[in-house]
Amino acid sequence: MFTYSDFNHGKTTQNAVEESLLVAPISSDYRVYAKGEEIPVYSCRISSYPFNIWWMGRQRPLEQSESASYINLIGDEEITLTIEAKKPHSRVLVKPYNKGILANEENGIISVTLKTTGQYVLELDDYHGLLYIFYSKPIECKKPEEITHYFGPGIHYPRQIQLKSGDKVYIDKDALVYGCFLAHDCCDIEIFGNGILDDSGEERFAAPCYTDFTVGNIKFYDCKNLTIRGVGMTNSAIWCLNLFHCFNVEVDDIKIFGQWRYNTDGIDIVNSQNIFIRNSFIHSFDDTITIKGILRYCQTPNKNIHTENCILWCDWGKTCELGIETACLEYENISFSNCDLLRAGNTACDIANGYTAFVHNIRFENIRIEMNAFDTAEELQFSYESNYTKQNTPSIPAILRIINFPYEGTTNSYSIRSGDQTSERTAWVSDILCRQITVYYDDGLPKNDGNPILNIHLENTRPGAEYENIRIENITCMPVPCAENTSPVATPVPFEGITWHIKNLREDAFTFSKS
Repeated sequence: MFTYSDFNHGKTTQNAVEESLLVAPISSDYRVYAKGEEIPVYSCRISSYPFNIWWMGRQRPLEQSESASYINLIGDEEITLTIEAKKPHSRVLVKPYNKGILANEENGIISVTLKTTGQYVLELDDYHGLLYIFYSKPIECKKPEEITHYFGPGIHYPRQIQLKSGDKVYIDKDALVYGCFLAHDCCDIEIFGNGILDDSGEERFAAPCYTDFTVGNIKFYDCKNLTIRGVGMTNSAIWCLNLFHCFNVEVDDIKIFGQWRYNTDGIDIVNSQNIFIRNSFIHSFDDTITIKGILRYCQTPNKNIHTENCILWCDWGKTCELGIETACLEYENISFSNCDLLRAGNTACDIANGYTAFVHNIRFENIRIEMNAFDTAEELQFSYESNYTKQNTPSIPAILRIINFPYEGTTNSYSIRSGDQTSERTAWVSDILCRQITVYYDDGLPKNDGNPILNIHLENTRPGAEYENIRIENITCMPVPCAENTSPVATPVPFEGITWHIKNLREDAFTFSKS
């Protein structure tokens, strides 16, 4: 079967919103067809460039964003899309590169065949004016009578909904929901469906990210037994999906996209345990998936947190991150595996131990990092009057970064410690595995003596802190696939082929091998 989201089957009004105001944003940049039908193409906004500032009392200006497009397909079969694009271009890219999908173009008509469901991005020369292509398996609501909040076909404007224990939320494939979800101290909540949750109606007015002054797309505090499946989330006012002190959470096949406002991290996991993120697409403006510890919950470790088979895209910051807030006793058994990083911000795999946690048994494994010549370097905005100046500076993110700069004045004597309270160790990092890393390195990027520039940064900034058993294995590099090079060959990268930034580590603290 094959179908798609059409948000105009009918209109649903709530809270006295005029029906005429409830309009789905239609894209004028693409026309898409499949099986003889024209598919609705919708628009959202993304960041125009990686330019960020600490919150100073007002939201990011709209002129730092730009329009992007998306289609939301549902099915279980091979499908060929024919696409007409408004933007002039010389090259068509379909990401992730690892999927091996090459677009054909003839007489201005682009043809893309999707052999299986998944999340894809079509780019014309660069990321400006992109098209998100979401193709998901159908998620049905078999028992509507058991649903607490049912959003059927149409456009809805519920604004903020506070969920209770046992609530079930269903968002139909043809539902565009302008709102957000918040829960405190609840259990057994399920949010599912093939529709879209849009936080456009929420405005941020305060700096704190930890509070519920601003919700974002979804925010949970002190909750357990949660399932979030299938839904798309766009235009968050702050962190998109928030899990504060939560336990037993399943996240599957979600789509976080169209994020451009300040601090729009993708998923923030804070002092939580037994969290599983699978088969999802997360394009964040700020950090993509970050695992934090904060003082409110500092006695609860981050434990058993796994991200697998995901497509990640970080415009500014870190992609797979532990920290920088690490106010808890320990981080244990955490992994990122089999993930494609379409853009990695300034760092792909990051451990920033800003407090004194015991961070151990961490794996970054089978990670594919795409480095494109058109991705420009991030820049910190120091005032609202300053402008982005890195238009001609390429972004070359670090593959791995482990550092322990103190966060917000934290010192070595900070009271949160792991294990034996008499130990003098602080910010302990142990048993870290980073292996099977593949870098797609665009030929237009700068090189060092003919070799790609690949960075690894390991730095200990605190006396008494320990780094040990950090293993880095099998880093390979390959060209970006194109019509002339459909089967690029991965080349192992020797130790000398990497730019190492190593400071204040014992020689036996880490090992590197090509295989």
